Amino acid sequence: MPDAMPDRPRRPDADAPPPDGPLPPRFPLLLAALLLTSAMSMLDQSIVATAGPSLTGDLGALHLYSWTFTAYMLTFSVAMPIYGKLGDLFGRRPVYLAAIVIFLVGSLACGAAGSMGQLIFFRALQGLGGGGLQVSAFAVLGDLMPPRRRAKYQGWFAGVMVIANLAGPLTGGLLTDQLGWRWIFYVNLPVGLLAMAGIWALLPRSTRGAARPRVDVLGTALLTGLIVCLVLVTDLSGRYGWAHPAVLGTGAGAVLLAAVWTRQSRRAAEPIVPLGLFANRTFTICVVVAFAVSFAFFGCVNFVPLFFQTVEGVSATRTGLLFLPAMIGMAVATVVAGQVIGRTGRYKWFPVASTALAALAAGLMSLTSADTGAVAVSALLALMGVGVGLSSQVTTLVAQSSAPRRHIGVSTSTVGLARNLGVAFGATVFGSLLNARLAVGSARLLPADVAERVVGGTLEPGRIGELGPRTASAVADVYSEALSTVFLSAVPVLLIGLVLALMLKDVKLEARGQGGPGGQGAERPAAPRRG
Repeated sequence: MPDAMPDRPRRPDADAPPPDGPLPPRFPLLLAALLLTSAMSMLDQSIVATAGPSLTGDLGALHLYSWTFTAYMLTFSVAMPIYGKLGDLFGRRPVYLAAIVIFLVGSLACGAAGSMGQLIFFRALQGLGGGGLQVSAFAVLGDLMPPRRRAKYQGWFAGVMVIANLAGPLTGGLLTDQLGWRWIFYVNLPVGLLAMAGIWALLPRSTRGAARPRVDVLGTALLTGLIVCLVLVTDLSGRYGWAHPAVLGTGAGAVLLAAVWTRQSRRAAEPIVPLGLFANRTFTICVVVAFAVSFAFFGCVNFVPLFFQTVEGVSATRTGLLFLPAMIGMAVATVVAGQVIGRTGRYKWFPVASTALAALAAGLMSLTSADTGAVAVSALLALMGVGVGLSSQVTTLVAQSSAPRRHIGVSTSTVGLARNLGVAFGATVFGSLLNARLAVGSARLLPADVAERVVGGTLEPGRIGELGPRTASAVADVYSEALSTVFLSAVPVLLIGLVLALMLKDVKLEARGQGGPGGQGAERPAAPRRG
């Protein structure tokens, strides 16, 4: 493997233990700047949702509107491994600042867009910065402190990210109503400039050595193409179905690019994602668990509003309120997990409890019906949120700790990329399953004209009551049966995650110096510093 090459130029501190001395001066201010950048990047994943009617009314091209989400998430995902590696090679500070600048330029351009095509292009530019903000913030923590100390702060970050996701639609609606849709992008400018000033003034400059790093340009291009194909497969399959030629062609392209990228990564001196990391069982488990939890949770969550509104007859406003317990539970569980790991150093049982609770919640949700009640479903969703929160950043922490310190950015971005791809694939796979079950149930229980509207997605939840009591009840049954299948399908995915989590080593993260499961965090004597 490339990592074993003896002639590789390395920085003197490439494999040194993380610092265990005092944090940089005015660390609370630096932490606030890091949290601001993370909040911005997550907020912009969902802030566009409620601005849709105003935005398309101004720019037109409603059929292209979904690409304002897809473009951002596509480049966001592509950027993550690239920023992780560049930060490892060139130092965190210049790469972090570059990401902020790109994000702010993209935000300014989005606000000034004169057509939907321009907006989509500038959202892609904004995503290129957003992915760097997310990775760099977590990697900075890895640079500044050992794993056990880091756990507490990573819990805060995860809590802020959950809150930002929750606040996105509300913030977008308020800004659109009061100032116009363009301000959902312009609002990033003062916040981002404040964060950039904090990073510039407070983040220590890298002291890593002078060896000139060799960037794997070909590997970066191949990985970018692979991620683009994977994200496009999820998007196109949701629009046209898995058997469409565009989906099959894009999938074949992904397979080919994966094979070529793997070969290139084995040959490169500084691969964008060193494949040697996956030789560490702990690292691989963390990546797979992060993917599985995101796949199952967000695959389910995307369709819970449909359950509330079509089966329980709940309004859109009340649907948002019924989601609050899940989001709050997820945020609180994430912070608590970080605090407990910071005090005890033990992490194994958090991913185990996470996957077990989420599987239990998904299984119980598959038993729900119109008679269950919206509040009970909300409680089950909250249980799933708590479960997911228990591992949402533990996997990042443990992956960082299992990797050599010179790869801390790459380890961070790899888990983040797995989580993002899990979200995309979960929504698409479960969406396809839902559509198939709706078609079967509609043909069996509904009149032909109503069945056509259900399968075609043209039956508005608020108008189901106009069909008459018997037909409305049958529609609710069709959706209930289809959604129960979706929720049940999440259970085996989470059980796979549970089995893998049980295979994690039960080691203790050290509070200082070396400390990690096979990398920075194992309970073993500190490795001597190189150079």
